[in-house]
Amino acid sequence: MSRRDTLIFGCSALGHEVAMQLADRGIEVFLYSNDLDEVGALLAKGLQAGVIDYTDDEKLRDIGIGSWVKTIFCLFSEEPKNLFLTLSARALDDKLKIVGVCESASSGERLMAAGATKVIDPYEISGHRVHELIARPYLVEMLENTVFGKHIDIAEIEIPQHSPLSGSLLNDLQLGKRYNLIVIGVVDLELGNQLIFSNSGVAHRLDAGDILVVIGPMREITRLKQGVCENSLEPLPGSRDP
Repeated sequence: MSRRDTLIFGCSALGHEVAMQLADRGIEVFLYSNDLDEVGALLAKGLQAGVIDYTDDEKLRDIGIGSWVKTIFCLFSEEPKNLFLTLSARALDDKLKIVGVCESASSGERLMAAGATKVIDPYEISGHRVHELIARPYLVEMLENTVFGKHIDIAEIEIPQHSPLSGSLLNDLQLGKRYNLIVIGVVDLELGNQLIFSNSGVAHRLDAGDILVVIGPMREITRLKQGVCENSLEPLPGSRDP
């Protein structure tokens, strides 16, 4: 039995794509479905997948929900399945991170009410991207050649206790000079899940538990993560302070 701490439910094209994206980031996943044909197709591609009855709580416990599993993706093609799994998984673990996919704003609200941590609306994302393609085609082309070309990446970095970043203002970080990274913003969980953009004009003071959202080369993101976790952030050029 796999002891992966990240599981994907739903072996459709979306589940396959999410699995590949996570693998590119060094996150190994195991995929589950109640559809034998879907599982067989992924096994043929070399992915780790299995058949499961997602309506059976004991089966969910057997694969680690409620113990070692930290994150699940509910990516079934049918909304009722995602709702049922979200309710069941949340009942088994109140700290589990549950990411669900929705078909509309109303289905997204139902998933959040059922206990989802985050909800993905593929249609809304596609709509925003079409708008960007029309309004700013050169920017989209650049992103296609960088983000989707895997030259740069986006990451969330949680600020730990006693971090040298605690007390710093978001606009004063200047990570571009230290790590060749762009700070998109920060999520302060005490204020909710809304992203505070770095160019919003809000003088947000960082503290432990805040989540920095940055974009840049993966090697620089890795270096920043190590610096944050080990309290060894590199000082600004010409400065002795971290």
